[in-house]
Amino acid sequence: MIVFWRLFLAFFLTDFVFFHQTINILEERNRAKAIALHAGVFLFWSFLLCYGYLTMPWPFLELFSVPGWVCILLFCVFHVFSDQYFQFGGKIRHGHVLTFFVKTFVNLLFLFLCVPFKALYETGNFFVEPWVIFLVGLVTATRVLGWFIFAIEQDRYGRDYPTFDERWLLMMVRAIFFLIMLLPGWRWAVLLGVWYLACLYARKIRLMDVSSAAFYIGAFGSVLAGFLVRMRFYLTW
Repeated sequence: MIVFWRLFLAFFLTDFVFFHQTINILEERNRAKAIALHAGVFLFWSFLLCYGYLTMPWPFLELFSVPGWVCILLFCVFHVFSDQYFQFGGKIRHGHVLTFFVKTFVNLLFLFLCVPFKALYETGNFFVEPWVIFLVGLVTATRVLGWFIFAIEQDRYGRDYPTFDERWLLMMVRAIFFLIMLLPGWRWAVLLGVWYLACLYARKIRLMDVSSAAFYIGAFGSVLAGFLVRMRFYLTW
């Protein structure tokens, strides 16, 4: 699973952390440049994270084997295509949420069908690296959940992109929920309760003025992401 999770991380970094909003703005002015920038960011992270596996044969869609770097280039083409083709926002009901799930699912399915599971298993280099899983979990809690909540609110209220202050405040809240879940022993349970009550109080006094959906989806999603990463750290070897 090493290559899969590294490319999983590259995909999330590209779509949910680096240049996402910049690319959306750039598309309004120069779509070709925006596509090239998006592809370049993905290739940078993919080649960097998978540097040691680029010449290994990868089973492209289980049809034939190609070097890893070729597979990444082909996936990049598919990724750019999916970004342009799977756009349902404003066209159908719940279109933004559907766009979020469909684009994420088809890209991860493509990755799953291309990574060299068998070759890594035969070389004994197969198990998931904790640092990659930690980063995937952190990005999921802070950025992916943020975009999912934004998609829901676009469909329900037609809201604009959140302000800088709102984004970073909620990212910090979700990051703390996530990190609490990784504490050893049982201290996480006490701190989770304390942090949850503190967040409820912050909402009550309007220090954190967000919708109920944004707060509860963010809190539950971050705790779930932290729990799954916790299982990797403490329950597997």
